[in-house]
Amino acid sequence: MRMTDRFSRVAAFRLPALDVQAAGRWLAASALVSTLLLVAMGGIVRATGHGLGCPDWPLCYGRVIPPALTGAWVEFTHRLLGALAALQILLLGAVAWRRRRDPAQPAWPALAAVAILALQVLLGGLHVVLEIPPQTGLVHTVAAMLIVGLLAWHLAAGRPARGQSAERPRYLGAWLGITAIASLILAVSGSWVTRSGASLACPDFPACGAPEVVSRALVHFQVMHRSLALGVALFLAVALAWLWRSGAGNGFRGLALGLAVLLLLQGGLGAANVLLRLPIWSRVLHLAVAATLWASLVFLWGSYTTREVRR
Repeated sequence: MRMTDRFSRVAAFRLPALDVQAAGRWLAASALVSTLLLVAMGGIVRATGHGLGCPDWPLCYGRVIPPALTGAWVEFTHRLLGALAALQILLLGAVAWRRRRDPAQPAWPALAAVAILALQVLLGGLHVVLEIPPQTGLVHTVAAMLIVGLLAWHLAAGRPARGQSAERPRYLGAWLGITAIASLILAVSGSWVTRSGASLACPDFPACGAPEVVSRALVHFQVMHRSLALGVALFLAVALAWLWRSGAGNGFRGLALGLAVLLLLQGGLGAANVLLRLPIWSRVLHLAVAATLWASLVFLWGSYTTREVRR
């Protein structure tokens, strides 16, 4: 009887069914983290001057495994992170396609991320083949930021609702959207400042100081970037104040506090870039925090907006 009971228990055992919704959220979160790490690694490649550490593509010095050269391995690590992020985004796209008729999780952000990923892979190869001109580098950065934003929105839209929240003003959702888009424009302008050689066009901070460059265009690029940064800071400060007073819930207030910390950190890193004359660590962190700030704003915007739609 005992043996029969054991066989009955084994036969009755069932593996838990795959929770596609939870798998989609996990994939979105992991893909977002991997893409943010990829952006930071791209900053390391650029700041250390190893953009051509692998002079060919998709191989490195004609090999699958690069030679024992620092520049080659810096760039190769960047490519490995890119492959990891790409795999996660493709898997997320497959899950989103499977759930494309589920009203609780819109599929378009993940599918759009897959489409931009295909363009991004081609841009990465073209950037190396053309020997890293600033124009393709800028488009490469824009595509990476768009993927980050789409993943953040997908993650926000897929969050399970946790009870009823207080009535929230709709204008705040629009304001958050404007602030998020402005932060993207700011990040893109920062990329152009770096790639155009305008990073130290204004040698002082917060004032521009006496420019030490011949080209006034570089000074204008730097002043424009700082003006955009001030505008984004003001927009974000207003959004966070409204969010805090709107009774939107502790989750939104926690996000607001996190964004305030990121904003202060980003301002300090921008000042460090100028005052310390572009150390590698501050340049890399400035880009990484810019991408994280953009992702956090999109996540907050998406969470706020999709909760309004679902109620």
